Amino acid sequence: MTNPLDQPLENDISAELEERKAGVGKTTMVLGVAVLAIVAFVGGVFVQKSFGASETPARQNAAGRQFGGTPPSGQNRPNGRGTVGTIDHVDGTTVYVKTQNGEVVKVSTADTTKVEISSEGELTDLKAGQQVVVQGQAGSDGTVTGQTITQRP
Repeated sequence: MTNPLDQPLENDISAELEERKAGVGKTTMVLGVAVLAIVAFVGGVFVQKSFGASETPARQNAAGRQFGGTPPSGQNRPNGRGTVGTIDHVDGTTVYVKTQNGEVVKVSTADTTKVEISSEGELTDLKAGQQVVVQGQAGSDGTVTGQTITQRP
């Protein structure tokens, strides 16, 4: 006597499934490539938003101090914390520094402003024509509040 469970059923799809084991269809491949392209594009957009710069990046010297970069709109001076140029003149506690593009930047100083000339110095040690690096914060009128003025050799 034969077991009824060993006999194939009329609606058995096993034979049909064995015929379809040929591999991945063209539609699946096209959809997979499209999804990868979209993911790559969206990922690129997020990376650009996070790390991209719309302005010229500021340069930094070896000590990590910032110089240059794209000036803020309407201003013709470097943004960031530094000004590099030649001393035009010193008037009391104010130092006027001429930048490479010929602009004179007014630098206000205080008792806490360090003046370094190969060793620490005083404002009276600064002379017209000397190369200096000024570190400080620029105000809205363009005047830099000097924190450190270093004479360059």
